[in-house]
Amino acid sequence: MLGHSNPFGHIMEFDAVRRDCKLTVFAAGNGDAILIEAHDQTVMTDIHYRRDQAEDDENDWVPDFAPDIRAACPDDRLQVFVLTHPDKDHTHGFEEIFHVGTPDTWTRYPREDGPKILVEEIWCGPYAVKPHYVTEHAKPLLDEIKRRYLLQGSAAASIPGNKLRVMDMDGETSGSVVPGLNWRLLAPTKDEWNIPKAPEGETPTSSNPTSLVIRWTVTVDGVDSLILLGGDSIVDIWERIERDIHAEAPGDLAWHILVAAHHCSRRSLGHVDNGSNTDIDFEESESAMRALGEMRGNGYVVSSSKRLNHLKPSPPSLHAKNRYLKILAKGGAVDDVVPKRFICTGGDVNSDKPAHAIFNLTGSGPTRGHPDGNADMSPRDRKTIDDCRVDDVLRGVPTLLMVVAEGDIRVHLQTL
Repeated sequence: MLGHSNPFGHIMEFDAVRRDCKLTVFAAGNGDAILIEAHDQTVMTDIHYRRDQAEDDENDWVPDFAPDIRAACPDDRLQVFVLTHPDKDHTHGFEEIFHVGTPDTWTRYPREDGPKILVEEIWCGPYAVKPHYVTEHAKPLLDEIKRRYLLQGSAAASIPGNKLRVMDMDGETSGSVVPGLNWRLLAPTKDEWNIPKAPEGETPTSSNPTSLVIRWTVTVDGVDSLILLGGDSIVDIWERIERDIHAEAPGDLAWHILVAAHHCSRRSLGHVDNGSNTDIDFEESESAMRALGEMRGNGYVVSSSKRLNHLKPSPPSLHAKNRYLKILAKGGAVDDVVPKRFICTGGDVNSDKPAHAIFNLTGSGPTRGHPDGNADMSPRDRKTIDDCRVDDVLRGVPTLLMVVAEGDIRVHLQTL
C-alpha cells in the first residue's frame, strides 16, 4: 500500500499481479512456513503443515497451502529448504509435501496422494545433524538430514536430492543461490548451537537458541528487497548479533520485511523473569531492539502466529507487538497507519480468519500482494478505505483506492 496526499487525502494502491519474485508467509498457526520465489528459484524456510486439518473443506482455520508450494516448484523441485531448528512447529508435515529418501527413488506421481516435491538441497545448523531429542513430527526431516550428512565427502553428495549445507558462523556467512538472490547468515555461533543436553528424565533443552538467522536480499532491476528471518531465536542471540555484527555493519541487518522471531514472542526482545504476561516481569533489551531496528523505508513486520489475544498464553505476545510497532514508527508516534504494517497471519482486528501474508518483490521494492489475487474490493480494502476516509473527510478531500491486477485495474473513489 502506498500513501500520498494531494489532490487526494489518501491514495492507496494494492498490487494483485503475481510477480516473478514473491515472498509468502503462510498462515500456519504458531509455526513457520515461508516461501521465497525469485529468479526461477524457490527457497522454503521451515514447514508447519497439518494435513489432516488442512484438507478438511469445513476447516477454515487451517488453510491448505500444499497446492501453493507445489505451484511454486516447477517440475516438482524445490531448490533449497532451510530448517532453522528442529522443533515441531518448524518441521511438521515435511514428509507430506516433500520426498524423503534417495533421489533415485523419487516418483513425481506416486500412486497415492499428490506429487511429492524433490528438495535439491537442505540447509540446517549443526544441531539439526545431531539433535539431543527427536519428536515424531520432526523425525522424517531429521532422518533425511542424517541420510544426506552420511553422504558428505562422496560423489553422491553433490547430486540434487542429496545436497546438504550445514551452516554456522565459523563457516561461510554469505553467498547467493543465483544472482539476485543472496543470503547473509547471522546466527548461530558454536556457543549458540552447542546447547547442553538435559539429564535423562528431565525436560529437553530448548533448541530455539540454535536457530539459523538469515537476511535475504532479492534484487529486481537493481533494487533490493530485504527480508530478515530469525526462526525462534531468543534475545541472547540478538544481543550477540548487535555486539558482533550490528555495531560494525548495521546494513547487514537492514530489512523491508521482518518475520517476528518465535511467532512474536517477548523472549526475542527482552528478558522474562517468569511466565507472567505482564510487562512488570519483562525487561526490554535495548541492544536486541537496536539489532532488529534496521528497517528500511516503510517496512512490514509479519507475525507468523495465531491471532493475537492478550487473554491467552503467548506467543504471540501483545507486549512484543507493541515493541515492533515502535520499530515500525521509527521512534515516532504510533499513529493509525503504523499498525497496518504489522501483519498477523492468524487474523487481526479486521478478520478472525487466518490469511497468508504475500509480498511482491519488484523493481520498486516490496509491495503487499492483494489477498484475493484480483482487482475486486476485498474486506481488507473496505476497512482500509473507511479508516482513511475518516481523516480525509476532516481535511475536506476524497479518498482513492486503486487495485491493480493482471489485465484489470479498478479505481474505487470515496467522495465527501
